[in-house]
Amino acid sequence: MKNVARTEPCAREGFLYGIGTGFGVAVLRFFQRGKIFSAGNWGVATFAAVAILSKQLCHFQHAHQRAKIHTLMEMQTKTVQHKIEGFEAAEESKSE
Repeated sequence: MKNVARTEPCAREGFLYGIGTGFGVAVLRFFQRGKIFSAGNWGVATFAAVAILSKQLCHFQHAHQRAKIHTLMEMQTKTVQHKIEGFEAAEESKSE
């Protein structure tokens, strides 16, 4: 589990949300029905669903951030190139 959490950037977050939510649902289900096996099943199912969904959401957010950074870097590169071209044109007009 330690190696998975280190190699996958969103795995730790997914596991933590899944464990917390699954435990909470299991406890609530146990207090409602009084059946330990049913509560365990609900807890495990909730753990799996929340862990997968939160991991996917984390990946989506990271991809969105990377795309945003890529766009900003492209804009910055174009701005710098435009300034360099303007500077070179100004230098050429001064030398003439």
